[in-house]
Amino acid sequence: MTAAHDQIASVYAESLFELATTAGGATKAAEVGGELEAIDAAIRAEPAFLEMLRSPMVDRDRRGEALRKVLSGRTSDLVLRTMLVMNRRGRAGEIAGLAAAYRAVLDRAEGRLHVTVFTPGEMLGDALQTLVRDRIRAAMGKDAVIEAKADADMLGGIKLRIGDRLIDGSVATRLRRMRQSLLVQGNPQVRSEFQKFVDEAS
Repeated sequence: MTAAHDQIASVYAESLFELATTAGGATKAAEVGGELEAIDAAIRAEPAFLEMLRSPMVDRDRRGEALRKVLSGRTSDLVLRTMLVMNRRGRAGEIAGLAAAYRAVLDRAEGRLHVTVFTPGEMLGDALQTLVRDRIRAAMGKDAVIEAKADADMLGGIKLRIGDRLIDGSVATRLRRMRQSLLVQGNPQVRSEFQKFVDEAS
């Protein structure tokens, strides 16, 4: 999804959040978030339906009828109307972007941060998740919603993505910083030994 589409999804998400909050406060806003996640998962599980929603060859009225048929009785009128508006504007296939943007709005409203934790392949253990949450709460005063991802290119350590900010604590980055520091400050023998270590490790 492009940056422009991200912005558009955020506009829809903000509007939907305001309508949900007006209709039923924080409880309704959270319910709408759950509905969007469920719709996104259901559509992802049906590639043919997703392709139909995205296809410029399919008439918008036909897509709208398909959305009504699939969603009526399974989701709130508020979410259905939002999907129909998106369809009229040629964005029916962007439910994943809407769900992600709405999740970000909801997290912000409820004082949470969505944090992606990258590790070198192994599962993110409970102890490390707790440590990350505790550090973020102490530093930012917010609770962290953790999403774990494996990065096979990492040698070790962890990387955190919080919004647009990347906190890189990987072994490769620490080695790179150490190397730069030694190249600038270290004596020739130390620089030579460190370069040999890096060459052997790579």
